[in-house]
Amino acid sequence: MSKSAEMVQEVEEEEDMPDVFFNLEEDLNRKDQLFSFRKEQSISIIDYRAREQQLLQEGKLGNSEFSARLRKVSFGVFDGQTACLIVFRVDFATVKKGWFRFRNATIEADFEEPESKNLDTMDQSDESEEDDDYNGPIIRKFYPDLIRGHITSAAQTYGLGFELPLSPMGGAAISAKYDITAPREGLHLIQGRLMGSPETRIKWIMNENEVSKGGIYEQPMFAVIVRHAHDQSFTLSLKIKATTYGGLPIAGKGGSRILFRPSKVHPSPGKQMAKPNARVTGGSYEVGTQQWTSSTDVSNAPEDLSLVDLESLTQMKADLLSKQGPGAGQAIGPNIYNT
Repeated sequence: MSKSAEMVQEVEEEEDMPDVFFNLEEDLNRKDQLFSFRKEQSISIIDYRAREQQLLQEGKLGNSEFSARLRKVSFGVFDGQTACLIVFRVDFATVKKGWFRFRNATIEADFEEPESKNLDTMDQSDESEEDDDYNGPIIRKFYPDLIRGHITSAAQTYGLGFELPLSPMGGAAISAKYDITAPREGLHLIQGRLMGSPETRIKWIMNENEVSKGGIYEQPMFAVIVRHAHDQSFTLSLKIKATTYGGLPIAGKGGSRILFRPSKVHPSPGKQMAKPNARVTGGSYEVGTQQWTSSTDVSNAPEDLSLVDLESLTQMKADLLSKQGPGAGQAIGPNIYNT
């Protein structure tokens, strides 16, 4: 197969992977958290927030939704235990790139056992007795854990002043005002941390470069290796939140829960026929009424997921530090952050 044909096939396989959409709503639970931020902003920023809120109410803010797309699903083993590698991309791309952006965001992935365990009661043997202490899927490895983007420097001027009375009784006083200019540095940051006990959740925090102010990276890629019980299904749900340039807290609502199934587990009744996809190996998964399954022989030896280089797989560090990464090659002149 030629290089161009391989590229076309890869694009077709990616497009066949499902999108999970999250409608944008104002996050009322976080309004108080942003109160101090709003107090410190200039009138122009406040005007932006009012404009953003109007666009949100009209369904025109950004693309009016966040979306997430699975890029790879591979069932195998990790340190001798059954596990699954899941790679997904979140899309924060906006239509109004001229002025609108997200200044920070959080992406939380939550792994659980299926609500109905009778989905997994078929084809089980006495091996299940070994899992008496099993508490559901557990995250064993993830990426990115910490990525620092390009460092951008700027000169920031601070206005200082003081007034000193000449007499304790009041009256005349000496006053002075002067400016101090000091360098300020900023960088784009992505950081992940495990949550829960056992560790079934992970949260990534993304912050824009506060000097170049170009917004967060619009299409970040994430990878997680999840240990699961032998022949047991598990689910993934995503929670996505962000803050706009004007300080408007946004939450993505309505995303579908994704069900992952090892190869020996029977698919759910009433679902559409599973679609084979080369980006799925060793099992299947379903979103809503649709299912995707491995296009290769699932009887092959399971993949050793401990050998997978998640950094190379996601290319996140390379993208953030590339010439097109946030803050790359931006020369910031002095005194643009006068206070």
